[in-house]
Amino acid sequence: MNTRNYIYLFTSLWLCISCIKEDIKPCPPLQINIEVKDKNYFNINNIELEEHKGENLPFKEYIPTLHYTLYDFNTGNIVEQKNVFNVSGDEKTFQITFPENMPLGKYVFTVWGGLADETALKDDPEKATLHVGNKEGDDLYLSNDTLIYNVDNYHYTINMERTKGKLIVQLVNLPHAIVHSENSIDSLFKRVDRHFNYSESTSVYKQSDWKTASETVIKTMLAPSGKDQYSLLRLNFYATAQHDLPTLTPKGVNIAMRRNELTVLKYVYDDSGDFRIYMLVNDSWEQQHGLVIN
Repeated sequence: MNTRNYIYLFTSLWLCISCIKEDIKPCPPLQINIEVKDKNYFNINNIELEEHKGENLPFKEYIPTLHYTLYDFNTGNIVEQKNVFNVSGDEKTFQITFPENMPLGKYVFTVWGGLADETALKDDPEKATLHVGNKEGDDLYLSNDTLIYNVDNYHYTINMERTKGKLIVQLVNLPHAIVHSENSIDSLFKRVDRHFNYSESTSVYKQSDWKTASETVIKTMLAPSGKDQYSLLRLNFYATAQHDLPTLTPKGVNIAMRRNELTVLKYVYDDSGDFRIYMLVNDSWEQQHGLVIN
């Protein structure tokens, strides 16, 4: 091949490479659409004591706040983070678009939903305290996913799941003087990490007041029962708001709290001065005997 041919071949290759470079478009920014998976509790059907939410409500009607963190998969460093903020608008999904200059690579995305503030996360956005100060706390949602960001992968959809269940206690035929209650539930998980691993143990205490004692309903959002899979529920009833000395003290009941499930009990006060306690099992009320303890 003579010199002229070499020059011609080199020039042609250079022009081709130049054209290819000019045709390369910038990679679209990483975009994540957040959807709500647990819009209702798993067993909400036929439970009249809990409101059934429609499946097509705006995102904010299920989860009013969000907190998210994007980590570098290899280093664990935080790339982007936004502390608790209110969700606005009427969209059914919440969309996050990251900066266009973000490097291509592998990332971990963690998002918490429903937090009132940063207290539950403290200095560790990877793990949440479910019952801060032994209180009921927030209806907390979570999603965590590993994402590959490159020219072929830049748009993702993730689903948020509820971390707690709900205890519903219906009170029937209480004496009219009883308008206050105090309930305690022990052996609940204390923390959940971004991988939905539950750990440690805690208890929850709650006081309730009402105007009419003949029939009322107490609802409490609770973490799943701990490693023994059962929690002990104790109720005390008072005739005064000071909660000094309980007027009525039913026996404790073992309950099983589970994530995104309703646990429903009915306390019926009878003429003997005692309570008949029922648990809703497979849509039927079953009187509790074996689970009732002193």
